[in-house]
Amino acid sequence: MSLLVVYNTCGLSKSDNSDFYIKNIKTILNQNFEDKKIVFSGNYIAPATFKKVFDEFKNDISYCLTNQKLAVNQSFNHSVLKGVEAFGEFDGYVYVASDVTFSDDLDSLGKLNERIMNTDNGIVSPEIDKDNGYYWWFNFDEGKSLWDIFDRDKDFVVPLGATANLHCKIFSNKIYKEYGRPLPDVFVSYCTETIFSFLAAAIKQRFVIANDVLYYHGENTGTHQGLDGQTLAFGPAWDRLFDGAPRTIAEIISDPEAVACGLGYEEWAPPFIAQGKVEASKPHLMHDPNQFDENGFSIDNRLRDYIKNNFFLTPDVLDYDKIEFKFFKGK
Repeated sequence: MSLLVVYNTCGLSKSDNSDFYIKNIKTILNQNFEDKKIVFSGNYIAPATFKKVFDEFKNDISYCLTNQKLAVNQSFNHSVLKGVEAFGEFDGYVYVASDVTFSDDLDSLGKLNERIMNTDNGIVSPEIDKDNGYYWWFNFDEGKSLWDIFDRDKDFVVPLGATANLHCKIFSNKIYKEYGRPLPDVFVSYCTETIFSFLAAAIKQRFVIANDVLYYHGENTGTHQGLDGQTLAFGPAWDRLFDGAPRTIAEIISDPEAVACGLGYEEWAPPFIAQGKVEASKPHLMHDPNQFDENGFSIDNRLRDYIKNNFFLTPDVLDYDKIEFKFFKGK
């Protein structure tokens, strides 16, 4: 198997977004890359909305439906786990937000797959045209491309402590196997992405943004940003974690072991605090570069273990095997 593509949706807004779902899933199905399985992941999707999607695609794709209080971190992971149960392990697991449209380049998914087949790469991303987060992490204006600033001749290796907004990412099978699932699931609101460079570096892989693939986040493709709403299950907050998480973010990043193993967290914050754009109380931690080798990889397993123990939920907090769901296996 090569790629498991999970198209992530949420019906808590009670909007019928089936037309957008169908439109965007077609842009995935139309890709020339054949070695893929697509799962429609739906949390609290109304039966009428699901029927429209199912009637359109039938068994061309699979479906994983849940009606439990979950953020997209948990529902994506759950769909990945059920996809692996149904089809076996994949080389990569693709997160696609409901408001993301693939490009007219029908070879684009194949190009991204080539990157994830490189065992040095743990997270592979297309460039996203809007709300990509570059303003926060690379300090240039919203609307500018990475390639307005950096060299398009090669992929962009995301520096330790930097990141880009989730929207569409491929996580390697090594990440899946080392952590038990691809996406850090202690998060239910903001800040998931701050862990990405460390998630990869901790297992000696990189986070790269492809120099030749651009996908679209709403608006100019007829799909509005935030299609299903944002942070609907738990609400918006910088430091909100899954119910029952044993420690707060402040406790996790202030632990001496976090500093010792090289963890960083929300490293964009200090410049914005200095400019008065963010409150000084914003949790953040600057990583120790001495805990990484010349490739930017963690020098030992302490960072991997710290991330696994603090940013991935244990079964006593969330047991994925006990989530009630319906899975319809497609071809």
